[in-house]
Amino acid sequence: MTIAQEKNSTIGLVELPQLKLSDPDGNDYYSLRKYEPIISKQVLISHLQAGGFQTKFINLRDGDYEENYGRITWRGIELTKNYVGIDIKTVDPASCAVWCITINFTLYREIAVILLKHLASKGRPVVVGGSDPIADPEFYLRNGAAVVVQDKSGAANWPLFNYLLGKGSKEELTGVTLADRTQYRKSKKPLHPEEWPLPSLDVAKQCLGNQYWMDPFPEHLLPIGSIFPDMGCDRHCDFCQTPTYGTGYRRMSPQRVLEWLDIQRQAGAKSVVSVSDQFLGRVIFPGGREEVLEIMNGLREM
Repeated sequence: MTIAQEKNSTIGLVELPQLKLSDPDGNDYYSLRKYEPIISKQVLISHLQAGGFQTKFINLRDGDYEENYGRITWRGIELTKNYVGIDIKTVDPASCAVWCITINFTLYREIAVILLKHLASKGRPVVVGGSDPIADPEFYLRNGAAVVVQDKSGAANWPLFNYLLGKGSKEELTGVTLADRTQYRKSKKPLHPEEWPLPSLDVAKQCLGNQYWMDPFPEHLLPIGSIFPDMGCDRHCDFCQTPTYGTGYRRMSPQRVLEWLDIQRQAGAKSVVSVSDQFLGRVIFPGGREEVLEIMNGLREM
C-alpha cells in the first residue's frame, strides 16, 4: 500500500501508552514506567529527519487517562489490565500519511494491537518494528500491520518510507515483510551506530524522562537523557534474541558517544541512562578498555 501523490507526507511515530496491572485492592503488579526517557524514537526520528522525511512524534505515555482492556488470573489473583497515558482514540488516524509504532516486549502486544487497528482504520499504512515483531511478524501482519521491519539497525528505513510515500520502488526494499507476506531480505549492510544521525535539541528534549524503572531518581539528576552507544552481540546464547538481529557487535566511537551525550546535556539532561546492548562488551576488543575510560572521563568533564 502506497500513499502516492498524498499531499500529507508526514510520518507519525507513536509511543505506546503504559501497561498497568492491578489487583482488586488497587495494588500494582507491574512497574508503571510512564516517564522514562525514550531512546528508540530519538534514534528513529533523527534518522528519518536526516533522510528528508517530515515526522510527527506522539507520546501516548504522557497523560493520566486509563482504560481497561482485559483481565488475567495469576496465582489465583484476578489482575485488571489497563493502559495508562493518553486515550488512543484521540489520535486522528488520517492526520499522517504513514504511521510507525515500536514494540520491544511481548506483554505490550494487546495494547499495540489496539493502537495498530485504530491507526489503520482510515486506510493509512502502519509500520511495526521492534524486538517483538522481529520475533513474531505474523502476529502483527495478521492484526493489520502493513509492514513489519526486521532490520534492527535502521538500514531498512529510508527505502521503506520512500516506497510507502510513493517516492521509491519495491526493488529497493530491504529487511521488511509486507502485508501480502512478501519478504524482502536484508540486502543492505546494517547501519553502524556511528552512522546514526545525532538528534536535534528539539528531538532530544521531547525524549527526556523523569524516571527509570521503579526507584525514584534524586531531584538533582532530573531530567534524564538517554543513549544507545552500541548494538548487537558477538555471542550466540540460545536464550537471547539479540544475536538473531544479524548486526554483529557494533559500537559508537568515544567521540560519537560524547557528541551524543553533549546533546543530552544541552537539552537539559542532568543524568543519562545507557540502554546499550552491552556497553562493556567493547573491552574484549583491542583498545576497548581505553575507549571506556575515554568515554567516562569525557562525561565527567561535561
